Amino acid sequence: MNKAQHELLIMVVEDHGFQRKALLHQIRSLGYQNLLEAADGAEALALSQQHAVDILFCDLRMPGMDGMALLRRLSLGGFRGGIILSSALEDDVVEAVLRMSTAYGLQVLGRIEKPSSQQQLQVLIESWSPRQEPALKDDGHRLGLDELRRALDEDQIVPWYQPKVSFASGEWVGMEALARWQHPKYGLVSPGRFIQLAEHNGLIDQLTEVIINKSLSDGHLWEETGLSLNLSMNLSTTSLIEGDLCNTLLNQCQRWSINPELITLEVTESSFVQDLGKSLEVLTRLRMHGFGLSIDDFGTGYSSMQQLALLPFTELKLDRSFVYRCFEDPSRLAIIESSIELARKLGLKSVAEGVEDEQTWRLLATLGCDVCQGFFSARPMPRSELQEWHKAWQERLPALLAL
Repeated sequence: MNKAQHELLIMVVEDHGFQRKALLHQIRSLGYQNLLEAADGAEALALSQQHAVDILFCDLRMPGMDGMALLRRLSLGGFRGGIILSSALEDDVVEAVLRMSTAYGLQVLGRIEKPSSQQQLQVLIESWSPRQEPALKDDGHRLGLDELRRALDEDQIVPWYQPKVSFASGEWVGMEALARWQHPKYGLVSPGRFIQLAEHNGLIDQLTEVIINKSLSDGHLWEETGLSLNLSMNLSTTSLIEGDLCNTLLNQCQRWSINPELITLEVTESSFVQDLGKSLEVLTRLRMHGFGLSIDDFGTGYSSMQQLALLPFTELKLDRSFVYRCFEDPSRLAIIESSIELARKLGLKSVAEGVEDEQTWRLLATLGCDVCQGFFSARPMPRSELQEWHKAWQERLPALLAL
């Protein structure tokens, strides 16, 4: 906590008068004197607009504007303080509100029961620190369309690779090609900064073709070193339903002597529901020629199950929002378990994206997931670093695979 005790402004939002006063008394007895109180969400919202609140204790069930509505409104207003939920509701309800708050970009410090202990209050209050605005690596420069066109013309778009490994053996089995922009002035630019720009201005087909060509060229080199690895690539909506994607892929595979069966094309549900007929044609043609198909971010769309039945997928990719620390959340774990079992019954390979710690690794290995992709095993990297990563990964394996 970077602010001194006397500087910290704390607000308690609670409709029950006695409980509100009791909580304020507890906080004051800890030495915090700069306090505000509100009896409902509307009053709290008005006060937060007049004062720079550092920590907000928020009840959930209140008449009028309840706690969830207040949190949403605070998020829209750019609230930068810490939030502590105060509720006697069931654990699963409160956990859902915690996830909702995080999704809104709010800084949630935790929850307290009613009544709460002095020690719990102190720990949560002291855990808060002001959020620092992230520094922009590009000094705030807005990357423009002309710059992206120049990047494509001057060969600045390059693939980086995130290795995938087998849960069962730890063997390096493949990688995903991820676009990066090697900007001459601002350094490495992540795809989130330029993919939509390409999609909205008719450049995504050209960008996709660049990544396909460079990735398959690299694949040709890996083949020569004796490594036969699966290569995954993402397909955008426009690449899927426009242009001549299938022939582009076939021509590049022929050029670099790559078996299409070593290529997996990842598509999100949103990329094929816009034009299901055309998507069915393109994806079925790709499967006919041997390419693998992965349904990316499985479980995040409204009709993923239906799409599995309609389209000839070979792989099911579990979304990172379910995978990340799934051992902490019974609901997410249940979704993971059922998805892995579904993949097994449908004859699909299961890939877990977002594995970031050993406990998640071991749990998914026990559940029978096939392939791991995440920071625990490897971060995205340029081709030149893959062999060194592989050597280091092999040194980690004996301890990791030990019972």
